[in-house]
Amino acid sequence: MSTGYYRKGRTYELFIRKSFNCKSGKRYGADESLMIQLFINESNKKAKKSGISYNRQFFKVKLYIEKALTKLKKKKKYINSYNHFSPIYMQLKEATTTNDLIKIVNHGLRKIIELENQLKKSA
Repeated sequence: MSTGYYRKGRTYELFIRKSFNCKSGKRYGADESLMIQLFINESNKKAKKSGISYNRQFFKVKLYIEKALTKLKKKKKYINSYNHFSPIYMQLKEATTTNDLIKIVNHGLRKIIELENQLKKSA
């Protein structure tokens, strides 16, 4: 198994945890194994042919990311958070692969870090 899957899984979990300010766990989907398993299933040709479990899992992870972005759009601690996270949310609507999802997660995480750094500078 690729170490890249683990790195991407950790990035996904970190994004969810920062969005909801929560610990690792299944409640908000803050579990790296969800993304790792999604990558494995996508690369597995049998999973793609059967499609049902892969599609269900893909939409489950996509829904967790959508909820995280919705939460971020409403955060009052970030000035103009709606304007920062709405474009990322729109990209999510068009995501069709696991790599699309991880690009959105990376973009969202970069935006969170950028906004957190702005808050530190202004404090």
